[in-house]
Amino acid sequence: MKKSILSLLAAGVILINSVSLNAQEKGDKKDPAKTMVTQFMKQLEKAELKDDESTKIKDMFQKVAKEVSAKREAGGITADILKKRVEATKKAKEDGKKGKELQAMVEAAMGLNADQTKVFKETEEMLAKVRVEIGKMLSAEQIAKLPEQAQGSFKEKTGKKKKSL
Repeated sequence: MKKSILSLLAAGVILINSVSLNAQEKGDKKDPAKTMVTQFMKQLEKAELKDDESTKIKDMFQKVAKEVSAKREAGGITADILKKRVEATKKAKEDGKKGKELQAMVEAAMGLNADQTKVFKETEEMLAKVRVEIGKMLSAEQIAKLPEQAQGSFKEKTGKKKKSL
């Protein structure tokens, strides 16, 4: 269950990042955070948000997206690195890789140094947390309208259960 949740989360984040990367390649290098927000809001279209919900969610995600973009830029995580990530993810999935094996292949393809890896993981956690917070604002019906692969990223992750002796 945990692996599938991580896979779903990774798929959602990859989708956001790939669209952000595509926009950057097309010359929209001025504000990658804005691109992230736009793509994120497109994912939520099927949830049929009310105007006030949409505004609140957009503002909430925008704050995190700006911080993520700034941290990644300061950490030297470039559009090329994110492009390598998208390509490696596609290839690994085509090869049937999942969970930790998929993650390891993608991380290797990105070629991050230790500092970049730390920044990247921190920013991924930031995005995951805001998605969970936004998920708390959505009704079960709204979440159910989203693509199945995205639904898990809006739900709080459960930790490992301790075995009782």
